[in-house]
Amino acid sequence: MPDILDSITAIHSREERYAKLELLYRSKKQKRKIFDALKDLNYRKECSVEVSDTKESDENGIVCIEFHDDYDKESGPFFDELIKKLGIDRCS
Repeated sequence: MPDILDSITAIHSREERYAKLELLYRSKKQKRKIFDALKDLNYRKECSVEVSDTKESDENGIVCIEFHDDYDKESGPFFDELIKKLGIDRCS
């Protein structure tokens, strides 16, 4: 099992029609990997999706993906596929 400090950490939260996935990266390479994976994935445009990047330092930060008005629960399959593409084997 890889060291948790060497991998991207995923934190998921959900409310009624809102879902959020936070991806904590620890290097520029991990950040690039996240954004490359996001480019490859699709979702229906009826859903309001926000992607933000909060830099904590030159190397560390958090990419936050938020689904608003997610009536059809599109975020679940989207997040599952993103996590799979990133090679994350657990999510908090």
